[in-house]
Amino acid sequence: MKVHAYAAAEAGGDLKPFEYELGPLGAHQVDIQVESCGICHSDLSMLDNEWQMTQFPLVPGHEVVGIIKAVGEHVRNVSIGQRVGLGWFSGSCMICDQCMSGDHNLCPQAEGIIVGRHGGFADLVRGEAAWVFPIP
Repeated sequence: MKVHAYAAAEAGGDLKPFEYELGPLGAHQVDIQVESCGICHSDLSMLDNEWQMTQFPLVPGHEVVGIIKAVGEHVRNVSIGQRVGLGWFSGSCMICDQCMSGDHNLCPQAEGIIVGRHGGFADLVRGEAAWVFPIP
């Protein structure tokens, strides 16, 4: 599936139209059709590579609200057509002590939505269902 987004090609670069392909949807993942996406200092820090961990091209945006477009085969907490939010984290291992005790944000393998992957300045964003929160 082709995603249309805005990305910076280098530190401090302008956001320009960018397209990329999403691979197959994982069993515990969801695709979210982005309705809106915030921007905060973390996005700006990543765009400027202040933390020396940005991978370019970078599609920023980690405060996403949208509608579930697709769900993996094992997703049970949200469904297609439901409005959800997705924040800084988009995944974790789900087997470490931290994840098993409900402290997913402390998982040593937690994945930031804009760290090594593309964020919400796009028409579609993907994340693990455990990190997606229903919005009434």
